[in-house]
Amino acid sequence: MQFITRLSRWALSGPKVWLSILFVVFVILLFVYESLVSPKEDAKDFTLPSSKKELTTRKELTTRKPAIKENANTDEDNNYDSLVTTDPLKNVEKVTAPLPSIDYVIKSGDTLERIFARLGLSRESMYAVLEADQEYLVLEPLLPNDKFTFKLDENGELLSLTRRIDISKSVSYVQHESGGFIYEEHIKPITYRDKVVHSKIVGNFYLSAKKAGLSDANILIINDVLKGRVDFRKDVRANDAFNFVVKNGSINNVKVGESQLEALEITVQGQTYRAFLHSDGRFYDQDGNSLTPALLRWPTRKEYRVTSPFNANRLHPITGHPAPHNGVDLGTPSGTEVLATGDGVVTRIATHKYAGKYVVVDYAGPYSSRFLHLSKILVKQGQKVKRGQVIALSGNTGRTTGAHLHYELHVRGRPVNPMTAEIPTTQSISKAERVEYNANVKRWLALMSGDQGESKTLK
Repeated sequence: MQFITRLSRWALSGPKVWLSILFVVFVILLFVYESLVSPKEDAKDFTLPSSKKELTTRKELTTRKPAIKENANTDEDNNYDSLVTTDPLKNVEKVTAPLPSIDYVIKSGDTLERIFARLGLSRESMYAVLEADQEYLVLEPLLPNDKFTFKLDENGELLSLTRRIDISKSVSYVQHESGGFIYEEHIKPITYRDKVVHSKIVGNFYLSAKKAGLSDANILIINDVLKGRVDFRKDVRANDAFNFVVKNGSINNVKVGESQLEALEITVQGQTYRAFLHSDGRFYDQDGNSLTPALLRWPTRKEYRVTSPFNANRLHPITGHPAPHNGVDLGTPSGTEVLATGDGVVTRIATHKYAGKYVVVDYAGPYSSRFLHLSKILVKQGQKVKRGQVIALSGNTGRTTGAHLHYELHVRGRPVNPMTAEIPTTQSISKAERVEYNANVKRWLALMSGDQGESKTLK
């Protein structure tokens, strides 16, 4: 009370009265100014929207077209209407982005499982690809610098996996609508040229043949077709002449694959021996008699029941898509001895999720065999084997419904029915094929005698 009395005395005495009056007038003027310049809208119109619905309502209010008076169809109104209703994106061309594709170069130590995990692809898609690969076995082994291409959909799921085999060939596993994958091949046309080489023995035959440009595979073929006639360790002498014709393939002058031996002649101790390749992939002498060792029809000592036949056109029972069976299944008990069906070299030993333990053997000429679902492998990669040699024991590895042996025979890399295919058992070329054979022999002899240069053929 005492405080109020003192305040009133201070405010109402002398010049303090004028200061109080001026203060009151200032407050009144400030209030009037704010009322004149402030917007009249409700304060709630400037608060943040509390819901999508409120935001939409306010957007409609701010963009709503003014009401048009009845019968007042002016140019100004029409122009305003066109400005409001025209979609600025209506005439813009829509562009569909391409599906992503990933090129992956194989590095040392890579596995399919690691690659799929690194790219964020599911195990299920990897297993589906491996299941399709069971009849082809082209995805493995992984070799450094090989190129894989993964094509993905907009969700990052695998649509196709492509492996580049060489400049002329690539293979793909492409997803079909049922979720599995089917096998496709992409082949470029190859230009072939025959090349003749004239040489002489310096040192031993192997080193001389290597120096002349023959591969180990071709040297092995020469040894196989002339064994029994020529002992290359004892019979050959320095300066003995040998000539051969090889066929090389190329695409745009880039070499494709290995050289294929087509004809050879070698003179040993005054005797000349010749061998010529026929269209069946076997070698014959100048008279058309076979020089290629014969193959066994069965890969076992006895003929077991065929539980699943060869069928290159088999369709999947559920999807209806191609799911070929590229070999025959033999009902062998687990542990049955598996035989090499010809003289050759073991080129692959591996384990596959679905094919199990398997062995691949390449024979002389265009023939090779595969043996799947083995319980034990008795040979090593790179080992030479003889026809009838035990190379493995049958089993039940991989995905099987029971113990059996899956046996494949390939001719020039293509699977054929091993139970019915023509294999080297005959002793000479048939009369119907002698015209073609004799024409080729005449051309090769002319090349090796030096009467012709290189020749060119197309495939």
